[in-house]
Amino acid sequence: LVRVKPGVAPDAVAADVRRWLRHEAHTREAMEEILIGKLIATSARQIALFLVILAVVSAAIVAFIIYTMTLGKLREIAVLKLIGTRDRTIGWMILQQSLLLGAVGFASGRIVAGAWAPAFPKFVLLVPEDSALGLVLVLVICALASLVSIHAALRVDPADAIGG
Repeated sequence: LVRVKPGVAPDAVAADVRRWLRHEAHTREAMEEILIGKLIATSARQIALFLVILAVVSAAIVAFIIYTMTLGKLREIAVLKLIGTRDRTIGWMILQQSLLLGAVGFASGRIVAGAWAPAFPKFVLLVPEDSALGLVLVLVICALASLVSIHAALRVDPADAIGG
């Protein structure tokens, strides 16, 4: 790092260092551009990739949980269909279950993240807009993950309710 006297042009000093000493020289503005353009952008892409992987894994876990819960209730679903419950109502109940699971998971994650943040050396600022976007994404992922369970529930034959 080189500090120049007031009134001296940093670009001229950087050019002299490059020409005479055969070293790379950058001004403060150039270093900030390199830092933001390369280091921070690379970190942001890595975090984004991690979030995508995390979202896919979360969707799979929610889908498996909701599907398992639905399979455990197939007889009850068959009874509902036998008494005339519409498919839309059955699908809505499964969707509500999935959305509730996502909301509880998001809330508990947000609370734990806020409580444990001081214990970590790096601090990531989560602004309310990002938190709201995260909640919306979690709910969308949970809704999509419930589609497999809804499809399985709607295929249940009402005759299964009486052992047929």
